[in-house]
Amino acid sequence: MKGKVGIGMLLWAILITVSHIQLNLGWSSLRKEVAIMTGEQREELIIGFLPVT
Repeated sequence: MKGKVGIGMLLWAILITVSHIQLNLGWSSLRKEVAIMTGEQREELIIGFLPVT
């Protein structure tokens, strides 16, 4: 019984994680973050611009 509950919890956590990535981040964003963390790609610095009038 404990094994079934453990497997169910693991599958639920994987389902929630995959859904979050798909709906909120996107797979291309995740691939880019992994490439930055592994050192394959440099991180882009985005600078905002506020015009002053």
